Amino acid sequence: MKGIFVIADGLGGRPTDLNGNTCLEAAETPYLDALATRGALGLVDPIGPGIRPGSDTAHLSLLGYDPFKVYTGRGVFECLGMGMDVQAGDICFRANFASVESSAEGLRLLDRRAGRISEGQNELEDALRALSVPGAEIEFLASTQHRGALRIRGEGLSRFIGETDPHEVGTVLLASRPTQDVPGADKTADIVNQMTQQSFEILRDLPLNKKRVAAGQLPANVLLVRGAANCPVLPSIESVIGARGAVIAGGALYRGVAEACGMDYIPVQGATGGLDTNIKAKAAAILRTLEDYDYVFCHLKGTDNAGHDKNAADKKAFIERMDSELFKVLIERVDWGRTHLAFTGDHCTPIDYGDHTVDPVPVLFVGPNIPRDPGTTFGERVAGQGGLGRFSGRVLPMLLGYCNWAPKFGS
Repeated sequence: MKGIFVIADGLGGRPTDLNGNTCLEAAETPYLDALATRGALGLVDPIGPGIRPGSDTAHLSLLGYDPFKVYTGRGVFECLGMGMDVQAGDICFRANFASVESSAEGLRLLDRRAGRISEGQNELEDALRALSVPGAEIEFLASTQHRGALRIRGEGLSRFIGETDPHEVGTVLLASRPTQDVPGADKTADIVNQMTQQSFEILRDLPLNKKRVAAGQLPANVLLVRGAANCPVLPSIESVIGARGAVIAGGALYRGVAEACGMDYIPVQGATGGLDTNIKAKAAAILRTLEDYDYVFCHLKGTDNAGHDKNAADKKAFIERMDSELFKVLIERVDWGRTHLAFTGDHCTPIDYGDHTVDPVPVLFVGPNIPRDPGTTFGERVAGQGGLGRFSGRVLPMLLGYCNWAPKFGS
């Protein structure tokens, strides 16, 4: 049996999204609805009831891990997802290009995302190769838009340090400080603070930023870092369950989490991690990859981007694109006599709130071993009436269990 696990980031919503309906309920999704008539529905709390999930911790939980035991921070997944060599003792961060101006109090934040910069990141990355702090080897790689990943290698470093992102426009950047009284925290925080100041000195006078300012755009003139982490020890899914998996994802975080769990990364042309991602190419990649792997995990980010932007029209439209460009293809091309599908989100990102919430997320299972529900549509409210009920995390182990991969616990 083969398995397909699809996560639409931030899929769930609230009735306040669109005149009494969520974006998922309002969307025209004939192919998802058709799958719903052939499968079972439920609600999943990505981590647990009442826990507001982060994207990283939610994915760990949905893939079958206990984030309270294994999570060390987001930065390591960003670095792994960018293809960096991460070793024991390295400290990793998620990083943002941001816009700041000098002030008497320090570097004052103008925009946390440098106006969502969409070009020139390679020039910025090349310039930051000049970062040099005694006692540290620093590597930065740009990802999509303003995002990137940063790794610090050196002796006696610690992940127990604070971020430099103040999160509020008009305030000065934070100085990184130890969050626990442990060896190496002072040293690591000092390296981060030197790196932050150097990044500003390197980037502020770049020709790219002069052009941006002349064009009325914000400069990408500093790096913000957060999510300090070292490499967690995770048993691979293959070593625990026996199934060999692959990941298809445009965002570095999701690739990094999956690779940390032992999945192989499958590159896809046009997988941007945004609203413009090439969903058709991802659908084709799922079909190809299933020939060589026991299961495929496919991540789509556009639903979450629209939710954070509080844009109901974009979220609804992206759901409809997933329906016509992904689920239509799966319905038509998958051998449903030997394949199981699970579809859900890693959290809810309602339009009115614009961020992750504690709400459970609808989940759909389809396949020959799954009893059918009487429902005919897929959405939050109908999923709450489904035969799967409400459960916490572990969607991938459930999917692989339906595929007859699950090991027995006890005798």
